[in-house]
Amino acid sequence: MKRDPRPEGHPTPEHEGRWVCRLRRISTAKLCHWGIPGLVDDAESAISELVTNALVYGTGDRVAFRFLLGADVLALEVDDGSPERALVNTADPDDENGRGMFIVSALCTLCGVSPDGTKTWCTFKIPTTPRRNR
Repeated sequence: MKRDPRPEGHPTPEHEGRWVCRLRRISTAKLCHWGIPGLVDDAESAISELVTNALVYGTGDRVAFRFLLGADVLALEVDDGSPERALVNTADPDDENGRGMFIVSALCTLCGVSPDGTKTWCTFKIPTTPRRNR
């Protein structure tokens, strides 16, 4: 992945931060509504990293976010229109950037990039809750 084009220490523009916050809030509400609050923290972190990467590095004219819930899996996908593949980097201790995909890969069950490089995704196994005997 390319180096962050913003100068070191330069904050994310406010309008980009609002989109990330909005997507986190909507996803948290969905997970809580569906009775899966245990995934909220990890999903919020992954959303922050994937969407921010798309906003910073994407070369397309839009960023698309998909939140997919299956019977036993939650999938998050971000399409930034950029054919440059997201990579898991090892950042130096003093680096301010470069840990995003490392964080995502540590939190999720699986993660990857589409063959054309435009979509970055991750999945989480939905925890099972023990059934109570009646």
